[in-house]
Amino acid sequence: MAEKYPIGIETFSEIIEGGFVYADKSEIIYKLLTAGKYFFLSRPRRFGKSLMLSTIEAYFEGRRDLFKGLWLDRDDVDWTARPVLRFNFVMAGSDLQDLQSVIKTHLSTWEEQYGVDAEDLSYGQRFFRIIEKAHQISGQKVAVLVDEYDKVLVNTMHDADLHEQMKSILKPLFSVLKAADRHIHFGILTGVSRFSKLSIFSDLNNLKDISLDSRYSTICGITEDEIRRYLHVGVAKFADVLEIGFDDMMRVLKENYDGYHFAAKSPDIYNPFSLINALDSREITHSWFESGTPSFLVEQIKNADEDLREVLAPLSTGDSMANSSAFDTGLTNLLYQTGYLTIKGFDREYDVYTLGIPNREVEKGLYQYLLPLYSGRDRSTNDTMLIKLRTCVLNREVDKFMEMLRSFLAGVPYDLSEDKHEIYFENNLFLIFKLLGLKVHTEYRTAQGRIDVVIETPKYIYVMELKLNGSAEDALRQISEKNYTLPFDIDGREVIRVGVNISKTTRTVERWIVG
Repeated sequence: MAEKYPIGIETFSEIIEGGFVYADKSEIIYKLLTAGKYFFLSRPRRFGKSLMLSTIEAYFEGRRDLFKGLWLDRDDVDWTARPVLRFNFVMAGSDLQDLQSVIKTHLSTWEEQYGVDAEDLSYGQRFFRIIEKAHQISGQKVAVLVDEYDKVLVNTMHDADLHEQMKSILKPLFSVLKAADRHIHFGILTGVSRFSKLSIFSDLNNLKDISLDSRYSTICGITEDEIRRYLHVGVAKFADVLEIGFDDMMRVLKENYDGYHFAAKSPDIYNPFSLINALDSREITHSWFESGTPSFLVEQIKNADEDLREVLAPLSTGDSMANSSAFDTGLTNLLYQTGYLTIKGFDREYDVYTLGIPNREVEKGLYQYLLPLYSGRDRSTNDTMLIKLRTCVLNREVDKFMEMLRSFLAGVPYDLSEDKHEIYFENNLFLIFKLLGLKVHTEYRTAQGRIDVVIETPKYIYVMELKLNGSAEDALRQISEKNYTLPFDIDGREVIRVGVNISKTTRTVERWIVG
């Protein structure tokens, strides 16, 4: 029987009753529900936060029938039904009316359900009355679930005044969680951004942030073990389409969708949205990236005067990771919180995290997205140019490659302040090399130093040294003096040395020598 994939379905009951594939997360969810009272979880968009909350909602409603065959279907579990109040801000837009409409809709529904007459009061007062009345009527304390608390805040990062107005509406609403504590059994908030630096939580100091907690690192997303247990049929059918073996198919999926880590000690996590879309279509798609890059991310990247090589492979102290937020000004924090960077390593002695791009889907999508921002050309023009450059590299046409690169870079519109010229040029160059569709290393480390660019093809290895306002001769000499080709001497492929000089005045390739 073919597997049914819950694409776009985030309601637990619909997935179970509809016979869709479900990776059983009920054990780790129950561990969370019995570990404390108030929690916060940050994860990138489309990573399963809403489904997690829907599963929690079904448990607190006492829907044991939905958990038949899952870990949670056991007699030693407390199946007491409780009132559940779930705020869903996923549909909130980017203006005050949208936010107010979402809040009013939730409050009015609950007021009708529990017989509360409080429409003339503030949002916070109304919410408090609802929680209190739900407890009184049911005799059970309430579960409060908040989905995507920061949706409207993220959408208004570019507008400081509107952003503050949104916060002023949300703060008294969330403060109720502390004021109504005696009526609440459990509470959890989810979002893209960590809450640590937001004033809307200044009155709510009882939330435990589990975003970097290794015990809950797999609560959202899919692990390799879960793929083999729950999705093996789909993997096998996909492998048949590509005419490869099961293990080779797993490697393809891993390369494209794996690589996320949400704690210093965490198994690899696959992007669930991209994974199930790929298994359903039996094509390697870029579903997560193409589902929409947040506009605020565009603005931050545009305005950042930073070297992308450093931004996309940074180090971060444990303290800054624990307190980072998408609402910080740093581009690295923003990229981490939104899922474009993830944890790649952790040095416990120095409390330092290494961050990096998680997988090929994000790498390719991000680079394709960024190049037009720096080149001033549309994606179609860039793609055509990249195909031609790649052909030159594969055919050992170095002079033709460099001429095309020179022409492309010379045509980049630098209608910027003078101090941005150099960083824009360097970022263009970095993105072009990364998008060639080949195995490309920038800042390749050797025992003698770092090679600017190494490009590997089936037949050739290009070792390139770039000089800014230097000379091509000096660049080629550095390759020889520092033995940059030594790591490739026993490879078997032809090694091609290329020294390149780049003019800061003309902002393009000035001269090159092949040695």
